[in-house]
Amino acid sequence: MEQTTFSGSFDHSLDGKGRVIIPSSFREALGEDFTITINPDKTAVAIYPKAVWDKQLERLSRIDPMDKLGAKYERYLMSVSFSGNSMDAQGRVLIPQKLRTKIGLTRDIVFVGVNRYIEIWDAEVYAKMEAQTEEDFDDLVDYVYQKYSN
Repeated sequence: MEQTTFSGSFDHSLDGKGRVIIPSSFREALGEDFTITINPDKTAVAIYPKAVWDKQLERLSRIDPMDKLGAKYERYLMSVSFSGNSMDAQGRVLIPQKLRTKIGLTRDIVFVGVNRYIEIWDAEVYAKMEAQTEEDFDDLVDYVYQKYSN
C-alpha cells in the first residue's frame, strides 16, 4: 500500500455545529474511512487515514491487559478516538464535541499536515507554537539529524 503523506498548513473555521471543511489537498489521501482523535501531545485534534490508524491499533493490541500503565494509555486513547468517519458531499466532517472541548478549539483553526496524519489546531495556540518552533529551529534540526540519521 502506498504511504500517504500530508504537508502544508491551511487556515479554516469551524461552523456553528462543529463541522469543518477538509482542505481539498488532503481529501483524497484521507479517504472515506478515517479516525478523529487527539494528537500525541494533547494539543490538537488528529485525523488518521484508516491504514495509519490500523497500525496504531496493532500497536495497542500488544499491550498486556495486566500492564496497568499500558492499559491506562490504551483506555484513554480509545475514549477520545472516533473511528468510521467520512466527509459529506461538501467535504465537511464533524469534529466531536468532546475533542473540541479538550483541545479548546474556537472558530478559527489551522489544519497542519504532519506526514502520516493531519492535525487541527486552534489558530491562536498554533501561532504561538509555530513562533516558538521557529525560534528553536536550529536546535530541532540538529536533534533530528543526530537522532535519526543512519
